[in-house]
Amino acid sequence: MHKTFSLSTAFAHCGNGKEYLKVDCTNLKCRLCAEPFNTIEEIATHINNFHPNDKLDTEFEIGLQPYRIDKDKWLCFLCDMKFPTITKLCRHTTSHYQKFTCESCGRSYMTNEALKYHIRCSHAAKPQCRKCWQEFPSIELKREHIRRSKSCWPFCCVECGERFMSWECKQKHLVAVHGQPKATYVCPECGEVFEKRKIFYIHFKMNHTDENYICSCCGMKCGSKLQLDDHRIVHTGEKQFECSVCKKSFTRKRSLTQHMWIHSETKRFSCMICDKQFAQKVSLKGHMKSHHPEISTDF
Repeated sequence: MHKTFSLSTAFAHCGNGKEYLKVDCTNLKCRLCAEPFNTIEEIATHINNFHPNDKLDTEFEIGLQPYRIDKDKWLCFLCDMKFPTITKLCRHTTSHYQKFTCESCGRSYMTNEALKYHIRCSHAAKPQCRKCWQEFPSIELKREHIRRSKSCWPFCCVECGERFMSWECKQKHLVAVHGQPKATYVCPECGEVFEKRKIFYIHFKMNHTDENYICSCCGMKCGSKLQLDDHRIVHTGEKQFECSVCKKSFTRKRSLTQHMWIHSETKRFSCMICDKQFAQKVSLKGHMKSHHPEISTDF
């Protein structure tokens, strides 16, 4: 499958032996007698029963994560769930091996080290930057730190080392600066081509899986229960999110979150010309149009 093979690269994800080894179990057969099997556990039992010279110690976990590698078809070997890419499949497969659960929020992880990292990031006494581990008195100040500290941006260009706030910005940089071809995403089920990864993922989930939520009022499909609850407001008009400062009510939680910046001392947006600060991007755009119309507001 690969012209060159590096043992250290192939096993790099295993760390100190605490991770599972990913293996292709397509056409799974015993190498000693060629008898076919459906699972790794079945073949391990078979070896112990019929090939005593190669006996396995089944008191320990086998330590293998099974995959079925089929060109452009990504199905979970354990539950047959479909996925649009091998990356999505890998993330899902680990969910079958998560044994370490956070007592605070219930999220589970495959290793104790991953659980400890989650606790440090999500349940620390003060918000922390995941890159430099600096602590902040509020989540707003942490976000401001990340926005201004380019060295803490999560995505890095493999060509020049420049960092970016989002994966999409990194991809645009690779095309514009390093001449890489613009990526397209082909649906493995119907062949439709997409220019944006997010739109491709939504298409696959909504049209080729059963992982969608349907509105009982209009039949609209939503990708998550959160999206469905958000959509239902269109039918109910309910304003259940109230500002604790001015008592203004909103239909959506994100609208309330955006509104709360008005009452915050921290201003996220600054005018590049006169340094005047604003709590909301729309206010900055209005300021630019009124006071600096010669400057583009495409941001």
